[in-house]
Amino acid sequence: MPGPVDIEELARQDGRFAVDAFAFVGEGLRHAAKCSGKDQATGSERHLTAVELVEGVLDLAAERYGLLADLVLRSWGLTGSGDIGSITFTLISHGVFSKQPSDRLEDFLAGPDFASDLVARCRTRLLAGAGRA
Repeated sequence: MPGPVDIEELARQDGRFAVDAFAFVGEGLRHAAKCSGKDQATGSERHLTAVELVEGVLDLAAERYGLLADLVLRSWGLTGSGDIGSITFTLISHGVFSKQPSDRLEDFLAGPDFASDLVARCRTRLLAGAGRA
């Protein structure tokens, strides 16, 4: 049985994204699973689609970094949903994530524009917070 994967080494070998990007996609997966209730599911019911994973990453970025979220993601090399897919499939190939037979890298390519999506998410969060004040 192989040992744990060194994410820093994996990011260095890949060369396209900062180690923070790899770690954040993992955090985004956990966030998406929690938000969708799939963290309590078992077996194939735990599976997230590409859309759910991208949504989780963007939601977590907006929550954590606010209006700077797009800048933070870009500084790590994440500029679109395809980048999340690339990291996801790299992590799959090293046994960190698992996939369903129907999962394809192409499933990530139709995601939203990060900049406008993140601004909209932040605006929604700010308005929701103002309604509670």
